[in-house]
Amino acid sequence: MKRILLISVLLVFALSITFSQIAYKKGDQVVNLGIGIGGFAGAYGSGGIAITGGYENAINENISLGGVLGYSSSTEDIWGDYGWKYTYILIGARGAYHYDLLHNPNVDTYGGLLLGYNIVSSSATGTSPYYGYTISGASASYLEFGLFAGIRYYFNPQLAVQAELGYGLGILNIGVAYKL
Repeated sequence: MKRILLISVLLVFALSITFSQIAYKKGDQVVNLGIGIGGFAGAYGSGGIAITGGYENAINENISLGGVLGYSSSTEDIWGDYGWKYTYILIGARGAYHYDLLHNPNVDTYGGLLLGYNIVSSSATGTSPYYGYTISGASASYLEFGLFAGIRYYFNPQLAVQAELGYGLGILNIGVAYKL
């Protein structure tokens, strides 16, 4: 009986050490892909589901740095078939602080900042019903600042699902993450 208890305790201890390193550790490199809903980087009009991708590198036990790329488009109907189409492309850098909030070795919780450049363009759709001409469009770009809090659940040492709340790429972003 003592032998079974000792083997069980050693097995649980060994597994907890192994699994505690799954969620987050120095040197991890993670790529992710997802969709963002709820307003991409100040998106105007309707639609606006963002496609996002990113990379991060764990520079120490709590801090990661990386980059992000996002794309979204939305439309605004004004009169009948006349309206505007907006396109957003975000290129940015992110930094995150990882904190073991849930004390679960398969869960990585984090929060951070995004600083990026949002490239925005717009174009008219249809023809003006009152004036009979087509308006072309415009473009503008600006610095984007965002805050986010997220969680990843790892099914195995490499593959996770993730969700983030915040501003920058969407109010809610969901997707998958993979450790390289």
